[in-house]
Amino acid sequence: MITDITEELKQLEKEEARIAKKKEALAARLEKAQEQEKYLDELVEKSGLDPRSLVQALIVKYGVKVQATPGLKGLKTRTRTRITPELRDRIKSAVQENGSKNSVSKEMNISYAVISKVVNGEYDHL
Repeated sequence: MITDITEELKQLEKEEARIAKKKEALAARLEKAQEQEKYLDELVEKSGLDPRSLVQALIVKYGVKVQATPGLKGLKTRTRTRITPELRDRIKSAVQENGSKNSVSKEMNISYAVISKVVNGEYDHL
C-alpha cells in the first residue's frame, strides 16, 4: 500500500515536471508571436499603406504565387465518388496495367483511399 502511494507521488512529480516544461515552451511561443505581431504592426505603419495594399505590393514585387483559399467562390470541391460495377472494373484494370494506385487516383480524380478499397476487394459485392 505504501509503495503504491510512493509510486503515485513519483508519477505526480513527473507530471508536474512535464507540465512545467510545457508551460515554458508555450510562454516562449507566446513571446515570439507577440514580437512578430509587434514587428508586423510597425512594418505596416512605416510603409504608409493599409495591410492589404502592402501585401499586394509585396506579392507583385517578389513574384509570390498565391493559392486560392478553399471555400471561396468559384472553386470546385471534389464530389463523392459513386462506385458502380463498371467503375470498379475500370479502376482494377487501370491499376493492373499501371501498377500504381497513386497515379490511377490522380488520373481518375478519385481519392487514393477509394482506389485502395477497390483493389482490396471492398467493392466486389457490387
